[in-house]
Amino acid sequence: MQARTWFGIGGVAFALGLAGCGNDSGRGGQPWVTAGASASAGDDHDDADDDDDDDVDTGGDGPGSLSAADDDHGDGPGETGADDARPDDGPDDDDDDDDDDPDDGTGGDPPGNGDCPSHCYCEPFDPDAPVDDLVAGYSAANWESTVFEFLERRWPAGSQLLQDQQNDPYFGNFSDKSDFGMAFGDGLPTEAHEMTHGWDFGHATITEFAYFVRADLQYFPPKNDGFARSAIYGLVEGNSTSQYADLYLTGTQGTYGWNDILDEGNCYIHDMATYAVTAEYMPWAGISGRDGAVAFMYFLELYLGVARTQYPQLYAELKAEPDYVDLVQTQWLRMHFFLQFADEHPELGINDAAIRDLMYQPQNQAEIEMFIDHELEASNCLPQ
Repeated sequence: MQARTWFGIGGVAFALGLAGCGNDSGRGGQPWVTAGASASAGDDHDDADDDDDDDVDTGGDGPGSLSAADDDHGDGPGETGADDARPDDGPDDDDDDDDDDPDDGTGGDPPGNGDCPSHCYCEPFDPDAPVDDLVAGYSAANWESTVFEFLERRWPAGSQLLQDQQNDPYFGNFSDKSDFGMAFGDGLPTEAHEMTHGWDFGHATITEFAYFVRADLQYFPPKNDGFARSAIYGLVEGNSTSQYADLYLTGTQGTYGWNDILDEGNCYIHDMATYAVTAEYMPWAGISGRDGAVAFMYFLELYLGVARTQYPQLYAELKAEPDYVDLVQTQWLRMHFFLQFADEHPELGINDAAIRDLMYQPQNQAEIEMFIDHELEASNCLPQ
């Protein structure tokens, strides 16, 4: 089944800043962003009590401690179980218009505008949108409405994701709502991470998996477990990804495969996007706001390499499914789109520079390129 998309997207490259590309009802007047990819290093931190397994917990466990509770959508905050709540027959409640045309994450101009090149990825994203009124009027009682409005102004896709998940039993469990900085600078990225898991698994069916990218771009490819991702553990170089590799590539987490490695990458991309729009309110000195996204792209490269060389039939099946090819390409471009903004805040990274070195090694990057049949750069745009 093809990706479902409801209005065209484009991207734009090479000039940081905001480009007024017009307004439309679908994005509430949010500007489309012009930005070029950046590979700047950053010092990363793992956040507090976030279910972002990668974060150094600076909350209840104290600075420097590692929270083991991540992505287990079935576990409550602070629990250390694996992702065991995995509804196989959840409702596929996309009553959105199905578009038979595959969306490659790059095609089409934004509605009513032609200044986003079709070979790039962009989406409404404005980290500098004014929110002073929301900060001044914040209270724990209006946390939910403030979250929706804050993200609607700065990152509409994130607002739609959380609005879709507001009835999830874990929604709101990852935030200390008593303080704006704790609720937004610390808790909100974890809310986005965990609610991505909730949306993806909640919209999966017996035969399809589901991936939320934006309200107008979601993927529903046929399920494919692939092989256990623990198979790549011994291939991971160095220790820059150890907090992720030791958690996700071993034990019960290590038994999860193809659908899960893409889902986890999706969650960490949303995690990073949220950090980029809440960085000014972060209560800690540094967090791993970029590390998870680049680590999972590196793991995806390793996974594809093992699939190609050791499981050729599986590799052929995955490569023959347009949604998977399109999603992998979109994740690469979209990750780089958000990296541009996250890189504006050195405190949003700990080991991401070293992880990027691994991710950009020619033999590793080539695995993504071979899978999507296109060369890539450290950019939200495809080389032309």
